[in-house]
Parts: sequence; C-alpha cells; structure tokens
Amino acid sequence: MAVNLTPDLTDELWQAIEAHLPPRPRDHNPKGGRPPKDDKACLRGILYVLREGCRWQKLPSKSLDCPSGSTCWRRFRDWTAAGVWTHGHEQLLDLLSAEKVLNLEHVIVDSGSVRAQRGGEHTGPSPVDRGKKGCKRHVLTDADGIPLVIKTGPANQRDDSKLEDLLEAFPVLTDGKTGEVHLQPKTLLGDRGYGFPHIIAVVVLYGILSLLSPRGKDKPHGSGLGEQRYVVERTMSWWPHFRRIALCYERKGEHFQAFHELAACVLCANKLRAARATKQSGIEASLAA
Repeated sequence: MAVNLTPDLTDELWQAIEAHLPPRPRDHNPKGGRPPKDDKACLRGILYVLREGCRWQKLPSKSLDCPSGSTCWRRFRDWTAAGVWTHGHEQLLDLLSAEKVLNLEHVIVDSGSVRAQRGGEHTGPSPVDRGKKGCKRHVLTDADGIPLVIKTGPANQRDDSKLEDLLEAFPVLTDGKTGEVHLQPKTLLGDRGYGFPHIIAVVVLYGILSLLSPRGKDKPHGSGLGEQRYVVERTMSWWPHFRRIALCYERKGEHFQAFHELAACVLCANKLRAARATKQSGIEASLAA
C-alpha cells in the first residue's frame, strides 16, 4: 500500500494556491528544450521540505513524484516573489468565512522566538537564548486560534514594535458567526508584552477596543488569560510541527516569512476541509432521517 508522503497537499490548499500562480511559459518551446515542470508536483516538493525540514538537495523526488530539489527551490523563490502564499492565505480565510468558521468576536496577538542556524538581516541576538542568533514570529489569530496574520523578524525586536505592522496587514474579513465585515479587529487581546501605554493608545487610535494586559504586577490582568487567550498559545505550538520553521534555516528573511505563510495556508486549508466534511455529514444525516 502506497504511503502519502505529502498529506498537506489537499484539494482545498491546491485550489487556493493555483489561483494565484504566475502564468507559465508554453509547454512546448519552439526552440526546443524541456517543458516546464508541473506546478502541483513542485508544490508537493515544497510542502515536503516545509513539513520534514530537509534540505532542498535531499528532497526524495522519485518517492514524491516531484521535480528535483533545485527546481522546487526555484519555484518556491519565484512564487514567494510573486506573493502567492500571501494571496493564497487570504483566499482561504475568505472561504473559511463563507463556511461560517471564522470567529472575529475578538482577535488575539502573541509572539515566540526561535533559534537561527544562520545569520542575516532577519536575525538578531535573542534575549531568551543567551544572545544567540534568533528570529521571532508574530501572530494575530481569531477567537478560535485560526492564524489571520503572520509576520517574522529578528529575535531582539520587542513584541510591541511589530503590533502596528500586524494591524496594517489585517485583511478584510467577514465574521462567520455574525456576517459582519471587519476592516480591522474590534477587540484586541494580548499579554503584558504589548501593554505599554503608548501601544494601547495606538490601538485605541485604530478604533479598536484594547484588552491588552497593562504593564505592572499590580495591574489587573484583563487579557483573557486561561479563558480566551489560550487559543493563541495553542496556535504558537503548531508552528514547530513544520520542521523547516521549528528553527530558522533561511539565509533570507523573505523565505522564512514565506514558509510561515505557507504553513498558515496549510492550517487554514485543514480547517476548511474539516468544516466542509462536517457540513456534508450533516446533510447526509438529514437526508437519511
């Protein structure tokens, strides 16, 4: 029995990515040469690298029925430059909204640090890892932990300094529960890393209700710890399941960011697949009744 080595390549994920791929050259070059490799096969190889964390040159092309590691890397580079992963993530969020899965009652922010194996402008001395080179991922999720925005940066970048970038990147979304269109979050929860007075003032200027936990041990917590904010901690625990981003192996920050966006696409596609399966089961049960 054949084993599926890339279970992440679902129909939902492929359809969202395919819609934003740049046009390929014609399959038959009149001047000769090999025809371009199949896009879906290249995505299969890229997803394997993301999930298993292997080097591009160690990609088991024959077992995966995909092109060589060099070809997959070039396609990953080109698709990253074209913004494919960002657009695919936004499309999947729209589909989750249509399936009434998104819960935008409140949005939650958090961050986490990872060690970097190589240098680069996207790395910095980590204050939680004895000053070793590291990166940090910053995430906005909905009330159920679905990743809405993901940004990466150096490990020595303070959490609050990235918050405005996250808010600026917030996509136009429709709350699946209420049908209300959101151009920005209505309510923002976060820990004390974001609870500086000037950051709270910025959030209020955006027209967002701030439930960021204020700085100071004598301050009330007010950030939904253990009741609402635990979902973002759960989401942060999902990223290391993709071994390529469990640590930072990338020489360029845009590639580390791209792998995170592709991982967010996988997570959203899995949520969408589960929602559609539940809906279909409900339809079949009602017809059988």
